[in-house]
Amino acid sequence: MKIELGKEKLLSQAPAEIRDWGPWQFPRVFDGGDRLYLKFHISADSAKSYGAPEKWIYSDDKGKTWAECTIGGLVLENGDLVKPYRPKAIPEEEINLPEVIGTFTGYGIIRNYYDPKNIDPEFKHWYIQRKKPGKKWELEEISINLPGYTMNTSEGVFPLAFLHQLKIGPENSVWTFLYKHYIENGKISDYGASWFHKSTDNGKTFEFVSRVPYEFDLEKDPAADKRYGFSEPHMCFIDENRAFALHRTTDGTGIGPMYITWTEDGARTWTKPEYFDDNGVWPQTVKLDNGVILAGYGRPGLFLRPYYKGEWLARIAVVEPLEYQKDTCSYCALTKISADTALIFYSDFNYPDENGIPRKSIMVREVKVTP
Repeated sequence: MKIELGKEKLLSQAPAEIRDWGPWQFPRVFDGGDRLYLKFHISADSAKSYGAPEKWIYSDDKGKTWAECTIGGLVLENGDLVKPYRPKAIPEEEINLPEVIGTFTGYGIIRNYYDPKNIDPEFKHWYIQRKKPGKKWELEEISINLPGYTMNTSEGVFPLAFLHQLKIGPENSVWTFLYKHYIENGKISDYGASWFHKSTDNGKTFEFVSRVPYEFDLEKDPAADKRYGFSEPHMCFIDENRAFALHRTTDGTGIGPMYITWTEDGARTWTKPEYFDDNGVWPQTVKLDNGVILAGYGRPGLFLRPYYKGEWLARIAVVEPLEYQKDTCSYCALTKISADTALIFYSDFNYPDENGIPRKSIMVREVKVTP
């Protein structure tokens, strides 16, 4: 297999004085049909920043040129554009919280967990943003089935619920992937799990399909029992029923392996989690028309790993690993632009400006794959 990485192209640079973690990171791409949209974070990586403005750009020529815009979204079968909506978190002192059912610590942040049934309904709404053809963007409440779901505090605020991402599946279904501790038999789980939800009405309602509890391999990861669990899951369909999901374990305990699970029945049941690679945050995938699937992930560094005809091949570096969290945030976004070519969007913390000064930057490269 031949993978050709095109020349890196600069899309946006942070002011030179911004070197902190959070701004000019976490790119997300939305296939709007004839237009590609890209958004990225320009605030701190904190629950206190939820609902803060983000930077949006768009391209009408498959990534060759870009211009600023205010919002964009994923095109659905009916022509609607949709995107997840993340509301501002509520200061803890402004909400009457019930009994704590569990307390967990991540990246030094203590989080108290609650059973949503005991929380005021005012704080339990879920939303997306939608633009119907010829109309303006509107905020729309959605329905989502969440058996055993929990809510939590973080950094002195109470985050309201939101979808992390949306992806088109077979027969124009819309999928979203969550991660959370859950309540089972009256007790909160020790670890976070990956959740899979499906919509067959263009994102108006999401039905619970399955949950993948955290299972780990202490030989592969001696710190596994001290971790949060699974987070940032991502699923890729190979055909109408067969798919795989990748699950992050890197957390405040340190770099952790990524796990993979497989389903043969449209995500209703999954295989036992198995080791996939030695790192990986925010895994993303794209399926090309030539049959190749590309998985993007990393930290440190950023990698692409191809899957073809039932086999995972060796990963290649898009950003070479440097000191932890000093090279890239390792979140990427992938989208197809032709039968054999995709775009990968990512952050580079050290891309030089016109004066040679390293600056946090959002980049894009073409990836051409010949099986």
